[in-house]
Amino acid sequence: MEEWNAYIEFRDRMFFPLLEKDRYIEIADAADAFLVSEDNPAVRFRVISEVSVFLDEPGPVDVAFRWAERLCDEFPDYPFAWCRMGAWFCAPYRATPENYRVAGGHYETALRHARAADEWVRYVLFDLCRCLAKAEDWERLETRMREIIADLQTKRALDSAVLEDDWSMPTGDGTLEPALVARYRGLAAADRERRDRVGSKAGPATLDELEPK
Repeated sequence: MEEWNAYIEFRDRMFFPLLEKDRYIEIADAADAFLVSEDNPAVRFRVISEVSVFLDEPGPVDVAFRWAERLCDEFPDYPFAWCRMGAWFCAPYRATPENYRVAGGHYETALRHARAADEWVRYVLFDLCRCLAKAEDWERLETRMREIIADLQTKRALDSAVLEDDWSMPTGDGTLEPALVARYRGLAAADRERRDRVGSKAGPATLDELEPK
């Protein structure tokens, strides 16, 4: 699309060459200069998000974090902005109970905005489940997994087309209810079979499709 031409040129001419040379501060400065004349929200979101991601682990952490904050400042009602901030705190190289707590708060904010717009609710819930599993907060994880199952009764156009299940689901003492885990894994398996059958046209699944009566 024409509105992405300037971004593609910026990415190819400035962003990636600087990234290959580990010139992280210059990447941030170049992105700042590019954004001065860019008013397309989708392009702005992409650039700000990419700078926060690519500068995170290898680059100056404080600069990367400011770009993650900028994403939330510019797009306060957009769930993906808050998911990005949650991912920042939930990264493996920041694995502390406090960071998981902070990340969970950002995912909760993302979920609130997703519910308000009735878009991407499951997408955010999946991210939140991954965070809660890392934090070993089994009680809250169980609650959110039940919410996902309940949400399958909603037919939503804009949401994850995959019923994700890539987080830890232990069923020992003090963890998750075995019946819930068995049901959830069964629904995820049914979703994989559905997508194999329907192909790329498969949208977000509903409970009736995955668990027919």
